[in-house]
Amino acid sequence: APGLPGSGPAGGTPRATAVLATALGAAYAATAARPYVHAALNPSPPLTQRAVGGGIRATIPLQAALAARSGATATSLLVASLAPAGRMFARRAGMRKVSIT
Repeated sequence: APGLPGSGPAGGTPRATAVLATALGAAYAATAARPYVHAALNPSPPLTQRAVGGGIRATIPLQAALAARSGATATSLLVASLAPAGRMFARRAGMRKVSIT
């Protein structure tokens, strides 16, 4: 709510902070939307599993966008830089298939 502590950007240039928050919000939407749409169109178990994994990986840009919105630009960029590591670990985990039964 406007006027309450912590309701707006705390530091940095308000325009730069808003642009960064918007860009990271778009990165979140792009990361989460594709697997969700695929799973909604064809709700098979493999696509649902990919959607869940995509949603979990999408929390990184979401947290970065929320940090940018609060004015912590350095923290948001640090958190956003962890996204490639998340993709790398997801690929490694994909190599170790676990039996469903």
